Amino acid sequence: MLLKNPQTRFEEIYQIYKESFPNIERRTKDDQKRVFGNPCYKIRVIEEEEKIVAFLGYWDLNSCIFMEHLATTEICRGKGYGKKLVQEAMEETEKPVFLEIEPITEENPITRSRAVFYERMGFHSNSFYYEQLPLKPLDKPIQLWVMSHGKPVTEEEFLPYKKEIYEIVYGVEAFEK
Repeated sequence: MLLKNPQTRFEEIYQIYKESFPNIERRTKDDQKRVFGNPCYKIRVIEEEEKIVAFLGYWDLNSCIFMEHLATTEICRGKGYGKKLVQEAMEETEKPVFLEIEPITEENPITRSRAVFYERMGFHSNSFYYEQLPLKPLDKPIQLWVMSHGKPVTEEEFLPYKKEIYEIVYGVEAFEK
């Protein structure tokens, strides 16, 4: 379900966000509140007994959809809620869809599970270098993988989308390498 006024459920969603993402992958609470007020930012949720148990936060940009955060409460993981939220968002767009994931590592088995989850829904990992820009002043960029729905893209094909993502989502200009 797409929330028409996500600010009214901010505290509930923020709690799941805080529990699901490491500090380096989160904005400050005040900054995340500001994001909720951006007309490009959309929130889809699943509720159980009138309580939000899963959410997808994504950006409906001019050129693409950028899925930023997908999270489920610990007790509700494995119920297909994440898949349902992603599919709902993709059914309502003709635009290219992108997201970021951590590179797969042996040290962190969840990275493989996350990649497989998205691959089952038709996403492809792209092999070019990409950084998630810092979400807080003292954070450093994080090297991530860009996944694209439907087909892989080259770094050159991704560049116009990257520029818009960097500008709108991260508030900076993207520079070509």
